[in-house]
Amino acid sequence: MRTEDLIKYDNEHILHGLALVGKNQGFVIESADGVLLKDTDGKVLMDLSAQAINVNLGHNRRDILEVAKAQMDKLTFSFLLRGFVNLPSIQLAQKLATIVPKGLDHFLWTHTGADTVDCAFRLANLYWKAKGARKYKIISLRHSYHGTTRGVAMATNLAKGIIEEMPPAPGHIRIPNYYCYRCPFDKEYPGCGIQCAKFLEYTIENEGKDSVAAFIAEPEQGATGFIAPPPEYWPMVREICTKYDVLLIADEVMTGFARTGKMFAVEHWNVVPDMMCLSKGIVAGYLPFGALAFSGEIFRALSGQFLPLGSTESGNPVCCAVAIKCIDIYVKERIPEHVAQVGQRARSRMEKEFLALPHVGTVDGLGLMLAVEIVTDKESKGMPSPKLTNIIQRRGIEKGALLRVVGNRLGYSPPCTITQEESDRALDILYSVLSELKPQDLAP
Repeated sequence: MRTEDLIKYDNEHILHGLALVGKNQGFVIESADGVLLKDTDGKVLMDLSAQAINVNLGHNRRDILEVAKAQMDKLTFSFLLRGFVNLPSIQLAQKLATIVPKGLDHFLWTHTGADTVDCAFRLANLYWKAKGARKYKIISLRHSYHGTTRGVAMATNLAKGIIEEMPPAPGHIRIPNYYCYRCPFDKEYPGCGIQCAKFLEYTIENEGKDSVAAFIAEPEQGATGFIAPPPEYWPMVREICTKYDVLLIADEVMTGFARTGKMFAVEHWNVVPDMMCLSKGIVAGYLPFGALAFSGEIFRALSGQFLPLGSTESGNPVCCAVAIKCIDIYVKERIPEHVAQVGQRARSRMEKEFLALPHVGTVDGLGLMLAVEIVTDKESKGMPSPKLTNIIQRRGIEKGALLRVVGNRLGYSPPCTITQEESDRALDILYSVLSELKPQDLAP
């Protein structure tokens, strides 16, 4: 089929999440290698978003593919429901326990980030039920993203609530997020006293600490454009959750596995949550898989209880084998250290070159999860037209790059294995796109 026929068929028959129904991007990816994508017309694009910020180890690594094939030759499927066990699942748990924050050495295997977050919510409720407490409320942040499935949609606050279910799932509370450039409390860092963290304590006290089960947040907010917290934020919310006996859930689905220059983003602040949601980077986009890591305290409280969680594919042996291989690569190739080095240079260039442009208001993010915020002018921080997203994406494609654009924030999240030379070339493309913006492109 010709590309135009493929695009037409897709528009008429296939739904795409987080997109307009019947409207695709207008090109079809056919193959990929390293940081490069190729479409059905032969056009090559640099993948500067690592797809959904999940292809951390690059496309088409033969060593990962060979591990998947070897496991398929040995054992393609063996399920874990009802207490059955397969060898790769145990081997993965032992491997993962060597890299997660100390104490989070108990695991539940899942399929996606949303599935993992849903299991975290349910495990929190089951934990408090086992403890004899009626704690059921979940607190999350505005501008957060924790998935689109029914069980987690109310914790997600993206695009002014368009992901919310009707009627909404009960028990969810949202509080202002950290966002120093546009502080929801109209304060300036560092004189703000980290009001965004203190508001969690205010909310728990007003909701009643005996009703709040958990607080969930991303260490760096991802889907809303790579918003990093002030360094005091995570230690403060850890202290607050401990003080009020509220479980702290770190959603590391996007930030985990080297993305921010640490194996897990909470390591930037030496914080250990009670639960940590993992997906994306754990298999680097090669298969659907996820994991919920949680504390021994939670495991002990649930011991002997019936667990109404899991599904047919939980702990798929091929996925487990691929995850083991990916962890080996992260460790042996020192990917977190590489990301820190390449990311530091990228951020330095952004702060020196990009921030000098008239329509770039700020530079944000950690590691290779960076962003610039585009404004109509620096003084007013005016929001540009919604059409800007498509303008930037289209110009990026014209210049040979698939970009990460969310509203007025242009992200930079290539595969974590990108070389310094490739990164410099990618940043040249980003700079070119930004420097060519005209006032009419931004006009509301």
